[in-house]
Amino acid sequence: MTNRRFHHVIFADDVFRSSVNGLQYHVANRRFLRAFFDTALGRLGLPLSEMAPLSEGGRIDVARLMHRLALPCTPAGWARACVADLVPLAGREGLPVFEPGCLVIGWGLTPALQRCIDRGGASYLDIEIDPRRFTEHLHFCARTNDPVIEAALRARRVEEELFWNHASALKGRFARHGAGTLFDPRLRVGLFFGQSLVDLSLVSGGRTMHPASVIAPLRELARSVDLLVVKPHPYESALHDLAPIARAIPNVAWTHENTYALLAATNVHFAASLSSSVLSEARYFRKPAHALIHADRNAPAQLPRACSGWLPMDASLGSVDCVAALCGDSLAHAAPGLSAWPAAGIDKAFQTRWGLDDQAQGLSAVAELQMGRPYAFNPGSPAMGWLSHGWVGFDGVGARSEGELACLVIPLPSLSHPPGQGHQQPYRLAVRIDYRSNAKATSVHALFDGMVLPGQRGTGARRRSVVFEIEPAAGRKCLVLQFVVAGDTVRGGLRRALSRPGFTLGRLQVSLSTGRGVVSAPPKAATRRWPEMHPVRAMTRAFRLLVDSARGVAR
Repeated sequence: MTNRRFHHVIFADDVFRSSVNGLQYHVANRRFLRAFFDTALGRLGLPLSEMAPLSEGGRIDVARLMHRLALPCTPAGWARACVADLVPLAGREGLPVFEPGCLVIGWGLTPALQRCIDRGGASYLDIEIDPRRFTEHLHFCARTNDPVIEAALRARRVEEELFWNHASALKGRFARHGAGTLFDPRLRVGLFFGQSLVDLSLVSGGRTMHPASVIAPLRELARSVDLLVVKPHPYESALHDLAPIARAIPNVAWTHENTYALLAATNVHFAASLSSSVLSEARYFRKPAHALIHADRNAPAQLPRACSGWLPMDASLGSVDCVAALCGDSLAHAAPGLSAWPAAGIDKAFQTRWGLDDQAQGLSAVAELQMGRPYAFNPGSPAMGWLSHGWVGFDGVGARSEGELACLVIPLPSLSHPPGQGHQQPYRLAVRIDYRSNAKATSVHALFDGMVLPGQRGTGARRRSVVFEIEPAAGRKCLVLQFVVAGDTVRGGLRRALSRPGFTLGRLQVSLSTGRGVVSAPPKAATRRWPEMHPVRAMTRAFRLLVDSARGVAR
């Protein structure tokens, strides 16, 4: 008779992240685990089951559990449930009793679930996709509260040097394909990476954090560089969460460039985020990483004392010899790696690379602006290289915008000594931009250093121009212009939304001016302190103020 450590296996995930709490539940993760381990566990003769909410055909009544926890059925309530004490609820409302001899294999288990499993005497294996996703094939990362499982994982873990080697290969590739720097080699650049709006890694202190919560430390980081460049999450189309950054920090630009090409750029001096997995990757590209929150999911105080660190594993985690070792089965004498396993098994299952694109050609080369020269935004024009974010290319007339925000980053020639002028002669940059909106109801407002620019006037039903002057700070190396695009209009007191508001950027010209003939000047930045308030309310109010202030200027 085989002396089994486990008599039952339960597949689990974050059951509180359900429609009951107003969130999208990703059932595919748990189904993947069940199918991935089914063959090996079945060959070992272990019975399998799943724990799931009622909405997915399971037994767990999430609404009643939230009531017992005295938490609201909202996303904020879910964040609190991630760190709540679930131990008194084991065996109630469909939540299993996690007893000794039970193994829980979970995907993204919350600290609350891990503590509940551990306190009941059961073992768990928590699995996710390893955050270092730039390798040839994706990997798992796993952690456990069981010393036998931990020893088996360590014996089969992926060597650290593999990640360093793949990062080196990527840096060599991007050095040959594309520019070696972002925007302009004279610029010192810092990167801020956005995240999905709902993510377990954003829960800190039982609250979901937002960029509005970390403006102060982010502003300090921005002061150490010429430009703070925001890279939105590729799967999060809404930008209102990131809007407070652009409003509160003057030297902000946006980009859509490939994540790993950005990390390989020689003029990038740091990477920052709330808690993005990109920060785990940045050190392999020798870039300092700054996490601006302490996520509960990895906080030692929130986890069982016996919880191991994350251990990188390849796809052979699902092989029978590996699973036998995890379970302490008699088959565990088989040599690690004995089973042939498809190296691309994880890649094919998830069908995404989260940033690694084999077709990515590296960073775009960006031309320096020539003063007084008019630029048209058409194929072959150097102006097309200034389209850093929120554009879909040429539409037959000019550069076509996409989304609620578009950005231009224009490298400037040295402005320390204007040609033909004495050192004491004041000068300004006169900027003219001509564009055409796609409908009368589309409003487009230009911003410079986070402030709405005056001098925006209509020259027809849909034609617009922005004419303004700025006094460039000494040493300014680039001109960053942002455009807020809104598509709602008011008719009969009701607000109606357009399906796809946008505009086409036709021409741009920047000239030197010497203090006379001022068309308009941007307002001085307000010295008002950034409001200390709830992060969700702060980001919403900031973006609304930005758009409303733009409408006020346009009236």
